[in-house]
Amino acid sequence: MDAAAVLFWILVWHAAATLANRSLLLKIPLPLETLRTFLRLCGEGRFWRSVGSSVLHILFGFLSAAILGTAGGMASAASAWFRHLSAPLLRLIRTVPVAAFIMLAWLWIPSRILPSFVSALMVLPIVWSHVDAGIAAVDRLLPEMARAFGMGRWQILLKIRLPLMAPALRSGYLTGVGIAWKAGIAAEIICNPTGSIGALLQGAKTSIDYERVFAVTLMVVVLSILFEVVLKLVWREQRR
Repeated sequence: MDAAAVLFWILVWHAAATLANRSLLLKIPLPLETLRTFLRLCGEGRFWRSVGSSVLHILFGFLSAAILGTAGGMASAASAWFRHLSAPLLRLIRTVPVAAFIMLAWLWIPSRILPSFVSALMVLPIVWSHVDAGIAAVDRLLPEMARAFGMGRWQILLKIRLPLMAPALRSGYLTGVGIAWKAGIAAEIICNPTGSIGALLQGAKTSIDYERVFAVTLMVVVLSILFEVVLKLVWREQRR
């Protein structure tokens, strides 16, 4: 079903691009042209160096947000005072547009590390809220029963709390990894650090190379899906 849906939208893309190109309204690369350009880019070392740089920066931002968000969510679940104190900050991060955060952060943060910071900032409230909600969903009687049977704090955490909050953690991480890519690439396009996917997109746009813009965007989509698949596989292995 997924493959059929993808094929359907590729055909829609092909039809829309064909009509637009015939009417000379705007130039839209055809799917086959985009694929050819994508394969040509895959043969360039500079392209892969840019991809590797972006992957490292966005992955670092996501992992930082996963660690801090998990710790913050656990602290919020443990302390109502801490939850109320941190709520305005999380609400601010959620409501302010990504572009605004990028421009503000760019005043103090070098462009090279800005994508990592923006990725982490956008993912942080997502993981935080999922962890908080996951812990809140755990029946409070279960830890009390475990203590009555002589289980220690770490045993309760590892054998009761974490397994029960695992679905919320998984959902938060999977949602966050997609947001990390969107925010990180947006930051690269705006601040344009040398040797990044965002710089490739900006350069292709400036030179009016539409096929290259679509091909680089295709790589972003492929990498985002790949990250999500890897995260699901890692999670599945840990759950066994």
